[in-house]
Amino acid sequence: MNEEGSSYLETSSKFKKDFNLKNFPRFCPLFLSCLILLNGCATTAEYDRPPAASKNSHLSEEQRTGEAIHREILASFHPYTDPKVVEYVDVLGQSLAAQAKRHDLEYRFTILYSEKIYATSAPGGYVYVTTGMLNFLQNEAELAAVLAHEIGEQQTVDRRFTKRDDAINAAAQVGSAVGPMFGPLGSLASLGLVLLQAYNESSYKTPGQRLLESDASAMKYLMNAGYDPEALLDVQEHFLKSGEKMTPYFFDYYQSRPITEVRILAIKKEFQKLPLSGKSLITDPVEYQEVTRGVREIYKTMH
Repeated sequence: MNEEGSSYLETSSKFKKDFNLKNFPRFCPLFLSCLILLNGCATTAEYDRPPAASKNSHLSEEQRTGEAIHREILASFHPYTDPKVVEYVDVLGQSLAAQAKRHDLEYRFTILYSEKIYATSAPGGYVYVTTGMLNFLQNEAELAAVLAHEIGEQQTVDRRFTKRDDAINAAAQVGSAVGPMFGPLGSLASLGLVLLQAYNESSYKTPGQRLLESDASAMKYLMNAGYDPEALLDVQEHFLKSGEKMTPYFFDYYQSRPITEVRILAIKKEFQKLPLSGKSLITDPVEYQEVTRGVREIYKTMH
């Protein structure tokens, strides 16, 4: 293995030791109670209940769940509304979403005002990225890689959304319980973990399998949209090389998108499979730095 690969593995092993998911309840005990509550909901005979009347009855269960979660998120966060940045992220996100297999979703991209380095998604095509993440990334291709991964997370059609399962619907309420104790980021992270658990239970895939599948899809979206797929690997490298001072800012993101030896090797393997010969690929650090200058001014003293 070359020196670069060894460096990745050595550093990611340290992260695995320091931030193992088994240690997470020690930091956020309320997560466990939320998950237990939702598991209890999943075992009740909810499937026999007739569907409740809804003003949004024309929407799918997946869309209704996504809308409910979106309302919870906006109740906890201030969206970042600089028109130039909002349009930039949306145009980039839509160009990537056009490469995805699910065209039944209306993909919506929201920037959340938070110093935490975070990105996630909710059912129905909702994708979120924080101003902290925009500040952390270095070019347009890296932002595309983060958004592409979240779009990849949306591609598994969850069969539970057709069964009136309260375990998923209840995820929309978790933010209200967790927010007061852990703040907005705790609320968002809780929603992400609860949804991940529900998805895994319905698809019989482990979190690691979903992560790798989303990475593989993301790299194809990047290539097809004209972006350098290696940017996904570059993002992982930025996290691994960040000092301890930055750890509190991306701890929650790392919990839901852990950087492991298996993940790094899988990304490299997928990258090698891509037909990139002769392609002109975008990274575009200049425009990215210009568009996000206002965001960077907010956090210029962070480091």
